[in-house]
Order: sequence, then structure tokens, then C-alpha cells
Amino acid sequence: MVGGAFGLALVLWFLLSCLKQKRIRNTFEKGTGGARRFGYNDLATATDNFSENRKLGEGAFGVVYSGFLKRLDREVAVKKIFREPSGENHKDFFAEVSTISEAKHKNLVKFFGWCCRGHSRNILCFMCSCWWKKRNMELFLVYELVNNGNLNNHLHNSDAVAVLPWPTRYKIVKDIGSALLYLHHDCKPYILHRDIKPGNILLDKSFNAKLADFGLSRIANMDSATLLTTAVGTVGYIDPQCIKDGKVRFNRSSDVYSFGILLLEIVCTGNSREHIWDLYEGGGNFVVESADKRLLATEGGFDNIEMERVIVLGLWCSSSEKDRRPTMWDVMDILNHGAPLPDRDSIVNSTLASTNDVQDTGSNHDEAPLFSLGMQ
Repeated sequence: MVGGAFGLALVLWFLLSCLKQKRIRNTFEKGTGGARRFGYNDLATATDNFSENRKLGEGAFGVVYSGFLKRLDREVAVKKIFREPSGENHKDFFAEVSTISEAKHKNLVKFFGWCCRGHSRNILCFMCSCWWKKRNMELFLVYELVNNGNLNNHLHNSDAVAVLPWPTRYKIVKDIGSALLYLHHDCKPYILHRDIKPGNILLDKSFNAKLADFGLSRIANMDSATLLTTAVGTVGYIDPQCIKDGKVRFNRSSDVYSFGILLLEIVCTGNSREHIWDLYEGGGNFVVESADKRLLATEGGFDNIEMERVIVLGLWCSSSEKDRRPTMWDVMDILNHGAPLPDRDSIVNSTLASTNDVQDTGSNHDEAPLFSLGMQ
């Protein structure tokens, strides 16, 4: 009799656990905004079981593999995320997937869907329905495969024949500016990228530029520009004004700063911002003196007007005082419509920023330890 009651209780426990797990899965899928979900076996098959031969690279957020996904009948990039969700932070993943599934722009790497794989350690764990508490949860994001490398590789290619000509570089500037304009001003609420750099700009065979890893940015609160989760970023491209007392605070202005450093790297590959500023401040033909000399031997050579436009924009965007920086609306108005550039006096305080210049950006920002910055 006692054994029968215990068995019945065990069965009821099992059924309730299954119902709870199903409810959690349904909540997860609703939380991701209805984004497409892929099965783990589909991704494993597509990537030859995540073979080293399929590995495209490893960065701050995870490992990326190439694969052919039969369900889509196309090549894809599968990113295995390093971070594991727990009961406390799975809502962050909801927000990320929902955001990237809704953000659509020709200069953003296209997002196809996601996969979440959990492993029950034993029957007791399963029956207790500890689905979100397990430490071995695996997360995957599926993107289009953009297969012409990243901008960093093309800018620093030692092959003289493969040097990116100026018309291509200028198009890349406008492509990425357009993507950031969309993230900052067309998305509601706006989206911060937080890790803009050449390595996160992918190029297709026609050298159209697509901004990658925006899928791992966080939704920002429109009122306070508060970040929802842990800080990322790459030293050298991080706005020094974001750093104070070992904490990092991001906002749209900090994305603009990173974009400014990117512009200077595109035109003046290898030259520091400090050196470029000194040449600019000294007058003369600072464009010829600071620009990548390899461009002289390429088709199109130098275009002084366009290059000056991009260099001055780069210095303006990376001003040490965030209130002096333009918005992406201002930037694209100059690039697309020929709006006038600011004069030297208006960016006179755009000298090289240092962490000593940092001022408090407000108490409404979530803070993350500096040591948590994602590095590639």
C-alpha cells in the first residue's frame, strides 16, 4: 500500500515536472519574440558536429562555425555562446534574441534563429525540472554566412595587390554609418553595439559591409541609457569617458566614439589618433600626410575631399568630451548630403582622451567591472 502510494506520487511528480519544463520552454520562446528555433541536431549536422575544420574563429562572445543548414538550404554561421544562462539571467537572453530578430537592415549581419540545448545530469535533476539551473546549458545563434573576411584582415593585408582602394573604403564607411544610424535612431528602444571595431565588420564578395556581433549588444533604456547586462568592448575602441572607478558605462555617444576611431583606422591605417590630430592641428595637407600611403598605388588613389571628410568626422566623433560629439544623424548628413564639416575651433578639445579626463556620466547607468570587458 505504501509502495503504491509512493509510486503514484513519483508519477505525479514526473508529470508535473514535465509540464513545468514545457511551460518554461514556451515562456522562453515567447520571450525571444517568436524568433526561429533550430534543433541542436540540425546545427550539429550542419557543422559536422562542430568540427575544427568548420571553425571560423573565436572571439569575445563565443566560437563561430560555418555550416550548411538543410532547413534553410543555405550556408550559415553558427555562433556558440560562451555565457551560460541561469535562472537569474535567462531573461537577458530573451531580450537579446528578441532584439536581433526584430532588427533588420541591409548592413547588419542577418539573423536566422537560435538554439538552446540543456542536459539533465540525472533523472532526479530532470524530475525536479532544474532546466534553467544547470551549469551545462549551451546557447547558439544562427546568422547568414558573410564569407569575404572582416575589415581588419583586409586593412592589414600585407599583399599590395589586395590593398582596399579608397572608393571601397568610403563605401564601407557609409555602410557602417547607415547601420549605426538604424540601431541608434530607428530601433525603438534604440540599440547599442558596444564593440565597434574592424574585426566586427564583415565583407561580402561585393565588399558590402555588414556590422556583426550587434546581436550580442543589449537593449538600452531610452530614458537612462542603462545597459541591461555585463559590459563588453575592445580596449582602444572604448570611449575613455565610459570608464570610471573600474566601472564601464555605455551610451550612444560611446558608440559614436568607437565609430570615430574606426573611421581614422579606415583612412589612416596604422596611424594613431594622437598623430593624426597633431597633423590636423598643424594645418597643411594633413590628408596626404596621415592617410594610408598604400592607397597611392590603388585604383582611385587619393580623394582629398572625401578623405578629409572622413578624417575630420573621425576626430569629431572621438572627441574627449562626449557632449561635443555628433549623433549618427549628424554623421550621415555629412556623408550622404554634404552637410558642412565643423571647423577646427569647434573640435578644439578633441585632443587624445585619457582615462584621467573621464567625468561621471550619471547615476542611472548600470555598471560593469572593467575586468569583464570582452576581448578579441
